[in-house]
Amino acid sequence: MNVIHYFNLRTFLALAISQVAAFVTWKYQIKLDINLMLFSLCIVFPLHFSIQAAFKRRDRALEYFSLFKAGSLALVYSFHVAEDLDEKKKQEANTLLKNLFDQLVSLLETRTHNYPSFKQHLDAVFVFIENNREEISKRNVLRMIRYAKDIAESSVYLVSLVNHRTMAGMRFYGFLFILIFPILQAPILLHRLENLVSVFGFHVLLGLCSLILITLSNFQLMIEYPFDKRGVDNIQLHDFSPNLTP
Repeated sequence: MNVIHYFNLRTFLALAISQVAAFVTWKYQIKLDINLMLFSLCIVFPLHFSIQAAFKRRDRALEYFSLFKAGSLALVYSFHVAEDLDEKKKQEANTLLKNLFDQLVSLLETRTHNYPSFKQHLDAVFVFIENNREEISKRNVLRMIRYAKDIAESSVYLVSLVNHRTMAGMRFYGFLFILIFPILQAPILLHRLENLVSVFGFHVLLGLCSLILITLSNFQLMIEYPFDKRGVDNIQLHDFSPNLTP
């Protein structure tokens, strides 16, 4: 795992603010004797909520992608066992399903909210089933409709993740308070630790606190959208690629 992914401009901004706050506080001996508990909750709650929500969304994305793959394979096998369907049409069905999968992966990896383009491929599968009802048994057609329903349901959720994620206001709120936190923390620490740490230790301590908080925020941001290949814990879409040649 490449830990460098957890560091970005947000990291350096938070560290810069913490070091400036440490310098100004130590130089002018600014001291405060207040309780940071309430202010800390302004960071902990949105950060915890955002990380938890992102993990739940990632797990549901895995669940729905598995449903999508299962539905696709079920359709492939349903076409394959249709004895009256000639080989050419079976290959055409495989092509339609492969295009369907490739279109969904493309939308997710490029973070494009264009469900109508995906629906065109899904409609093509329905049209193929309708045009070949005579070669497919009635029972098999009913099963195919159910499998196609699973594909449609799972794809709607997956594509919706492009625009609908953790509340932007909550994420901005948490990030803002992470930046403000060292400005208040510095004079409080100086009041309590003035005779216990050196100026170097004071800078290190403030920098470490900011680094921990902003790294957690970056981690949440990386798993906020689990398909764009930017995070080390993102979902590898091509690992779910169904084998469309039974």
